[in-house]
Amino acid sequence: MKLSDERGSSTAEFAVLLPAVALMLSLLLCFGALGIQQIQVQQAAGAMARELARGEDQATARASGVRLAGNKANFAIANGGGYSKVTVRKSVQLPIVGSIQIRGEASVAVE
Repeated sequence: MKLSDERGSSTAEFAVLLPAVALMLSLLLCFGALGIQQIQVQQAAGAMARELARGEDQATARASGVRLAGNKANFAIANGGGYSKVTVRKSVQLPIVGSIQIRGEASVAVE
């Protein structure tokens, strides 16, 4: 056997790098899921603000928010100065990162 024999070295390198690659892929998936949740929360805030702008009551607007953001989201509606401001908050639990609070806001002029 020669001392400069390199057979199997690529397998060893792959075995060393595999945990790092798996961690990077897991983080990518977690942040993708977080992005989807952020979009849902922002859409819920926008839908609720549109409902309020059309003159619907807060219960109807809240039902739209629950439909889009889910039951675990927190909703806040503030009226003043001819505007309605809707804030939707949701806590998202990610396996590697932990719990992250996301928020979506929308304001609209009340007719």
